[in-house]
Amino acid sequence: MSLTRIIRSLMALFASMAFLFAGNALMMSSIGVILKENNSSSLVIGIISSCFFIGALCATIGIHKIISKIGHIRSFGLFVSIFGISAILHALSNNLFFWAFLRFLIGICYYGLLMVIESWLNEKSKNATRSRILGFYEIIFYFSYALGTLILALNLSQYTIFIISASLILFSSLPLNLIKIKEPAIPKPHPISIPKIFNIAPLAIATSLVGGLLIGGFFSMSSLFIILQGYDTKFVSYFIACATLGGFLAQAIIGFISDRLGRKFAIIICVLIGFLTMLCFLLFKPNIYFQYFLAFFLGFGTFCLYALALARANDTLTSKDGIVELGRGVLFCYSLGSLISPLILGILMQYFTFYGFIYFYAFLFAFLFIFAINKPNFISKKIKILKIR
Repeated sequence: MSLTRIIRSLMALFASMAFLFAGNALMMSSIGVILKENNSSSLVIGIISSCFFIGALCATIGIHKIISKIGHIRSFGLFVSIFGISAILHALSNNLFFWAFLRFLIGICYYGLLMVIESWLNEKSKNATRSRILGFYEIIFYFSYALGTLILALNLSQYTIFIISASLILFSSLPLNLIKIKEPAIPKPHPISIPKIFNIAPLAIATSLVGGLLIGGFFSMSSLFIILQGYDTKFVSYFIACATLGGFLAQAIIGFISDRLGRKFAIIICVLIGFLTMLCFLLFKPNIYFQYFLAFFLGFGTFCLYALALARANDTLTSKDGIVELGRGVLFCYSLGSLISPLILGILMQYFTFYGFIYFYAFLFAFLFIFAINKPNFISKKIKILKIR
């Protein structure tokens, strides 16, 4: 099946994704701003943000059992419903423990939805087109995320933000229920399997872990990065939108490079762009308008990494039987990185203010660049797995 026909057959799923990602963007980008306006410290913001990724980590371990029992479409509807309810419940109280619990629930639901979406996409794709299909998926993600984030520039009340976010999330269940679409076969439940980092796909695992640190850190703490420089919510939304625009435009370019020249080469290009961007932040101390420009390249270098890790890992498969399990392994490492990053950034930004954000990103880009150039281009097709029950 051609790339165009595959994308056309999945339009209902892509429409659902657009609503979901826009609603999640508004939730993710607003939390740090609201907490800072309520005089919470950088460390507290990092801890509450991490609760989202604790839920994500739990999802990668256990949510596959639900998908295996009720299928993809019903799982999607279930997770969306709990996600939307949890989003709107933020309006009931400003209690930090209550918010941490809600963030935990949202993390479970959101990453459960990602597992449904990504296993669906991988089941429909082959190695020759996988990066471009995942790139199209990422284009929808970042375009929707940018639109959701720009709602922040309207300076709405926190209650209005939660209502709009919940509405967008709940709308995401409509296309899959209204439009006829063939869902993948229900996968058999298995314990989570993670490729052994030194035996199978070390670059895929390293990229997913570092990608989680970078992407999770950005969506959790970039708003604080701008606020600590003395700018308000409007500037936060523009900064995040510029970064997501960079990620949006990068998908087609990096997806093409990845399919033609290899995943490793594409990863190296991304991290090199990201590292040079962070050097500009550090050396030139740019004003906010130059920061918008740099944010574009930060997004370009950062936001392709997870898709590249997933494509690199799936290249090791000789059949489709392990798609869900391999995807869960990559998602587990990504979730682990996303869980740790707000905590680390919270500590760094507590002591180094916004420079802590710059140091964190420069170090990780440099690490992954060095790691990638020392790895071979070919991956062993002998897959040994580490099982975590």
